[in-house]
Amino acid sequence: MIQDIEIIKILWAFIILVLIVFLSLRIYLVVWWKRQSSSQKNIALKKVTVIFPCKGVDLNFEKNLDAIKHQTVEQYNIVAVVDHLDDPAVQILKKHDMEILVSDGGHSGSGKVGAIATALKKYQESDYFAILDSDTLVKPNWLQSLLGPLADKNIGASTTYPYYDPADRGNIWDYIKKTWGYLGINMMEFRLTRFVWGGSVAFRNDLIFPDNFEKFANSISDDSTITSICKERNLKIAYAHNTRPVVYTREDRKTFMEWSNRQIAISISHSKNAFYAGIGIYGIVILYVIALIPLSIFVWNLFLLGYIPWGMAIAINVSREKQNIMMVTIASIVLPFIYFINMITGVRSTHIEWRGKKYELKK
Repeated sequence: MIQDIEIIKILWAFIILVLIVFLSLRIYLVVWWKRQSSSQKNIALKKVTVIFPCKGVDLNFEKNLDAIKHQTVEQYNIVAVVDHLDDPAVQILKKHDMEILVSDGGHSGSGKVGAIATALKKYQESDYFAILDSDTLVKPNWLQSLLGPLADKNIGASTTYPYYDPADRGNIWDYIKKTWGYLGINMMEFRLTRFVWGGSVAFRNDLIFPDNFEKFANSISDDSTITSICKERNLKIAYAHNTRPVVYTREDRKTFMEWSNRQIAISISHSKNAFYAGIGIYGIVILYVIALIPLSIFVWNLFLLGYIPWGMAIAINVSREKQNIMMVTIASIVLPFIYFINMITGVRSTHIEWRGKKYELKK
């Protein structure tokens, strides 16, 4: 009996420790990221080129085009890049008087990277570049907010991360993707876990030219490659938190799992540490949540308090949602299990399929 009580005390002490660590990290994160996100310094803008890679017509395509054409920065050039002039996006781009380039296909990178590389090469005299995915809706201050931090030479790239919002009423998979995206936002808010999101990023000319153009042009992922270049050069990544863009979605189980598995597979191909960290974190979370069930029922019902950290994580996600709180709550509950599946699938992947093309992953 005494031995059982000692075991209970040890388990209870462990749960309290988890609570303290979780709360301390969260408080530290909330305070620290406000100091470490982006500093909006005045920057002497010279030549700025915004690259807009397109393939097909995305949701709200014309609205996205209109937003990028009406930025608070006074002088900047926008160039849209397509794989071929038969792309359905071309007529809409012409309607909006957008400059159009055709990807030259001269490198071994992915279709999107090839499109970006084509524009980089043509406009390599530009002082600053920004990249915006064609499915992304931005605020009028988007470009200014991204360019501002680049006045600091210790910053290699400035980026944002989107809200994934259902285009219509949405289904559970739309909300799982929305909640999945909150992990990206959380990672952006903490400097140590920050990365470049290729859908919305800006950088100076010297990040790519002259030394890193070939590396970039022959890569699969613009996100991971720009992130790795920054790390190799000991440059920081700034987070422009005040201009968070929106990507509208229409998801089902198949499209979401393909998308999320691809994101993780690319991350793991660039760093196995992403797999070890992910499988460790989410494996522990799942075991912790499951273990509390028998402990609460058969040992001591106060073990239910051990669900507080998980409940707080769910509450943080729900606090970001203004419409369908129930869907986000359900999505938050199942998300650790989906992340775990993503990790297992990603580490086993030898290739990815992306917009109709297959790419081999480097392990």
